[in-house]
Amino acid sequence: MSNIFTINHLTYGNILKELSMTIDKKIVSISGPNNSGKTTLIRILGKEITEYRGLITWNEKNIEGYRLEEFEDNIQTVIPLENLFFTENIVEEAYLENREISKEWIDYLLEGLKIKKLESKKISSYTEKEVVLSQIFLALIHTPSIILLDSLSNYFNQKEIIGIIDFLKQYQEEHELMIIMTTIHLEDALLTDYLYIINDGQVALEGSPLEVLKNDNIINKIGLDIPFMVDLSVKLMDYDLLDKIVLSKDRMVEELWKK
Repeated sequence: MSNIFTINHLTYGNILKELSMTIDKKIVSISGPNNSGKTTLIRILGKEITEYRGLITWNEKNIEGYRLEEFEDNIQTVIPLENLFFTENIVEEAYLENREISKEWIDYLLEGLKIKKLESKKISSYTEKEVVLSQIFLALIHTPSIILLDSLSNYFNQKEIIGIIDFLKQYQEEHELMIIMTTIHLEDALLTDYLYIINDGQVALEGSPLEVLKNDNIINKIGLDIPFMVDLSVKLMDYDLLDKIVLSKDRMVEELWKK
């Protein structure tokens, strides 16, 4: 994958302070407590906020050097409930945004996101969940290289989040796509390849999600909740009752039985 975001010494007001990270995995999660700068970072990466200090490059080019049209074709941002719709129908909206899109592609995305029924409904009648799914749909019709997803778990339960990510992983099998998602719920991070935890405007922890979540003392001090099975596994590992983190209850019983 050629998609690489490099953030060097990013500073924005009192929110982000000399933040640096290299984002180069297929699915990356960024977590942190409320008001830690997650949404602000998404707005900056999506060029919604342009006044900041530091350097951000995408594929070794300063994002300030991209024409807006070129940038938006490649990088799409989904901040729930912030889309402005210009038509009454989601398919009409899709053709308005991308006149070259095929009906087959529209159907593929609608079915994958499980919102085919919205074709026959007015946007004004959508629930909040349907609006957010429509935002993801409208982002994907551009076949972007990167999609920025902000705090989906504020609108969807864990099963629904898994369904969305599973579809995006399926999408990745045929189309180059980097997913960068923010969340306050660390369960979501377990669905991703790499996790950053930010606190006080800086990166506090980073690495593969399971390795990061072993740092329970630091994470608890930051104010985040460790997923139950991860927390239990870490405590059992402290007593040499487990050798690794186990996410399945049945698998944990098997491992403990071996002891």
